[in-house]
Amino acid sequence: MSEEKKYPSLFDQAKNLAGFSWEVMKYIHEHQGEVLFVTEDVYKERISMCRGCDKYDEMENKCIECGCYIPAKARVVLDSCPLEKWTADKASWDERFEKITKELDNSSESL
Repeated sequence: MSEEKKYPSLFDQAKNLAGFSWEVMKYIHEHQGEVLFVTEDVYKERISMCRGCDKYDEMENKCIECGCYIPAKARVVLDSCPLEKWTADKASWDERFEKITKELDNSSESL
Protein backbone atom coordinates (compact mmCIF):
# COMPACT_ATOMS: atom_id res chain seq x y z
CA MET A 1 0.00 0.00 0.00
CA SER A 2 1.42 3.39 -0.99
CA GLU A 3 1.53 6.33 1.35
CA GLU A 4 -0.67 9.28 0.51
CA LYS A 5 1.33 12.40 -0.27
CA LYS A 6 0.58 15.37 1.96
CA TYR A 7 0.91 18.69 0.20
CA PRO A 8 0.45 22.02 1.93
CA SER A 9 -3.16 23.20 2.05
CA LEU A 10 -4.45 25.13 -0.96
CA PHE A 11 -4.35 28.25 1.19
CA ASP A 12 -0.66 27.68 2.01
CA GLN A 13 0.11 26.91 -1.65
CA ALA A 14 -1.60 30.17 -2.67
CA LYS A 15 0.29 32.04 0.05
CA ASN A 16 3.61 30.60 -1.20
CA LEU A 17 2.81 31.59 -4.79
CA ALA A 18 1.75 35.08 -3.70
CA GLY A 19 4.98 35.47 -1.72
CA PHE A 20 7.11 34.43 -4.67
CA SER A 21 5.14 36.71 -7.02
CA TRP A 22 5.60 39.63 -4.63
CA GLU A 23 9.36 39.03 -4.43
CA VAL A 24 9.62 38.87 -8.25
CA MET A 25 7.65 42.13 -8.60
CA LYS A 26 9.86 43.85 -6.00
CA TYR A 27 12.99 42.63 -7.77
CA ILE A 28 11.74 43.83 -11.16
CA HIS A 29 10.78 47.20 -9.69
CA GLU A 30 14.22 47.61 -8.11
CA HIS A 31 16.09 46.45 -11.25
CA GLN A 32 13.87 47.77 -14.05
CA GLY A 33 16.60 48.88 -16.41
CA GLU A 34 18.45 45.59 -16.39
CA VAL A 35 15.35 43.38 -16.38
CA LEU A 36 12.58 44.97 -18.41
CA PHE A 37 14.47 46.68 -21.19
CA VAL A 38 16.34 45.41 -24.25
CA THR A 39 19.99 46.15 -24.93
CA GLU A 40 20.88 49.33 -26.79
CA ASP A 41 21.68 47.33 -29.95
CA VAL A 42 18.27 45.61 -29.95
CA TYR A 43 16.59 48.96 -29.28
CA LYS A 44 18.36 50.62 -32.23
CA GLU A 45 17.48 47.70 -34.50
CA ARG A 46 13.80 47.88 -33.53
CA ILE A 47 13.70 51.67 -34.00
CA SER A 48 15.31 51.30 -37.41
CA MET A 49 12.69 48.75 -38.48
CA CYS A 50 9.88 50.97 -37.29
CA ARG A 51 11.24 54.04 -39.06
CA GLY A 52 11.40 52.05 -42.30
CA CYS A 53 7.78 50.92 -42.00
CA ASP A 54 4.88 52.57 -43.82
CA LYS A 55 2.86 52.46 -40.56
CA TYR A 56 5.36 54.68 -38.75
CA ASP A 57 4.13 58.22 -38.07
CA GLU A 58 7.32 60.27 -37.91
CA MET A 59 5.59 63.42 -36.64
CA GLU A 60 4.09 61.64 -33.62
CA ASN A 61 6.80 58.95 -33.33
CA LYS A 62 3.97 56.42 -33.12
CA CYS A 63 2.82 53.27 -34.88
CA ILE A 64 -0.38 53.73 -36.88
CA GLU A 65 -1.12 50.00 -36.56
CA CYS A 66 -1.12 49.74 -32.75
CA GLY A 67 -0.98 53.38 -31.67
CA CYS A 68 2.07 52.86 -29.46
CA TYR A 69 4.76 55.47 -28.85
CA ILE A 70 7.70 53.77 -30.55
CA PRO A 71 10.61 54.92 -28.33
CA ALA A 72 8.85 53.35 -25.32
CA LYS A 73 7.53 50.23 -27.08
CA ALA A 74 10.89 49.38 -28.66
CA ARG A 75 12.62 49.40 -25.23
CA VAL A 76 10.42 46.75 -23.56
CA VAL A 77 11.93 43.26 -23.63
CA LEU A 78 8.60 41.40 -23.99
CA ASP A 79 6.91 43.80 -26.42
CA SER A 80 6.60 43.05 -30.14
CA CYS A 81 5.54 44.65 -33.40
CA PRO A 82 1.91 43.96 -34.34
CA LEU A 83 3.08 43.47 -37.93
CA GLU A 84 5.72 40.96 -36.77
CA LYS A 85 8.63 43.06 -38.01
CA TRP A 86 10.31 42.45 -34.63
CA THR A 87 9.39 40.14 -31.81
CA ALA A 88 9.67 39.97 -28.05
CA ASP A 89 13.20 39.22 -26.87
CA LYS A 90 11.97 36.04 -25.15
CA ALA A 91 15.38 34.42 -24.85
CA SER A 92 16.73 37.47 -23.08
CA TRP A 93 13.69 37.57 -20.78
CA ASP A 94 14.00 33.85 -19.96
CA GLU A 95 17.68 34.34 -19.11
CA ARG A 96 16.88 37.35 -16.94
CA PHE A 97 13.99 35.59 -15.20
CA GLU A 98 16.23 32.63 -14.40
CA LYS A 99 18.75 35.05 -12.88
CA ILE A 100 15.96 36.67 -10.82
CA THR A 101 14.76 33.36 -9.42
CA LYS A 102 18.33 32.26 -8.58
CA GLU A 103 19.02 35.55 -6.80
CA LEU A 104 15.74 35.26 -4.88
CA ASP A 105 16.55 31.66 -3.94
CA ASN A 106 20.02 32.67 -2.76
CA SER A 107 18.67 35.57 -0.72
CA SER A 108 16.05 33.37 0.98
CA GLU A 109 18.72 30.75 1.84
CA SER A 110 20.79 33.37 3.64
CA LEU A 111 17.92 34.33 5.97
